[in-house]
Amino acid sequence: MWTRAELKDRAKNDLRPYYWYGVLVCFIAGILGAGSSGGGVSISTGSRASENSYSIGSIRDGRHAAIFLLILGIFLVVFIIAVAVGVFVSNVVAVGKLRYFMDSAVMQQSAGIGRIFFAFGGGNYLNVVKTMFLKGLFEGLWSLLLVIPGIYKHYEYYMIPYLLADNPEMDRHEAFRLSKEMMDGNKFNTFVLELSFIGWYLLGMLLCCIGGIFVNPYYEMTFVELYWVLRDQVMGPRPSEAMDQNVYADAYYREI
Repeated sequence: MWTRAELKDRAKNDLRPYYWYGVLVCFIAGILGAGSSGGGVSISTGSRASENSYSIGSIRDGRHAAIFLLILGIFLVVFIIAVAVGVFVSNVVAVGKLRYFMDSAVMQQSAGIGRIFFAFGGGNYLNVVKTMFLKGLFEGLWSLLLVIPGIYKHYEYYMIPYLLADNPEMDRHEAFRLSKEMMDGNKFNTFVLELSFIGWYLLGMLLCCIGGIFVNPYYEMTFVELYWVLRDQVMGPRPSEAMDQNVYADAYYREI
């Protein structure tokens, strides 16, 4: 059985040789929308703000209707673009970010910042896009029922990005099945592990609200360690850490 203290200690040890590269990787991934919430869109149409709020009853002439449809169209275009970027770019970069930390921990040095884009090549791009899209879709559909089922499914599918980072060619059915098996009995403990980082992020907010970026590598590596523990329990141990790290990296995590 894993403990929070053990995972965090391992994460700290793994990060020492490449911590600052990890900060940069998390920053780049954040800019690309991987692992961060999207910002809102603000549209201003003039100084008379009271005329910007439209109800159905207030749209009585063609000019108001045209303005209303224009604003609606802009929002729809922005929404479609945001969804497309999330599905075809952000999700793939999120998987690549995890791959970076996996490879770097194995090699005991930075695996190269470009590793976060590994899933865009090698013939597995569409598989990663499809599996990550379905993960988000199923979580959203379950959330439409009630909040609790959505949260439950979120943690049930928690390991799917890690499985794809480890095995980008993995079939989506297998990824969902393994994630469910790995998270069986570990959902609440994973939630508590997430909560244990709140203090670090609150402290980071005191540093002009940017200190959180220095916590991100620690957070990411801790959950990579959790993935490895759960994977060992379900799929068997990974290759021996006694092997030469560079040989292991070449054999197990091929450079794309």
